[in-house]
Amino acid sequence: MQIANPIYDVVFKHLLEDNDIARLLVATILGREVAEISPLP
Repeated sequence: MQIANPIYDVVFKHLLEDNDIARLLVATILGREVAEISPLP
């Protein structure tokens, strides 16, 4: 069983709240350019 570090979870959530940073992070993971990202409600 793996337990996530809550400090990193908070930082990751904060990063994803900023659309520009989230787009960069997703693009880096996918290895492709991401034109637009829109969060679900």
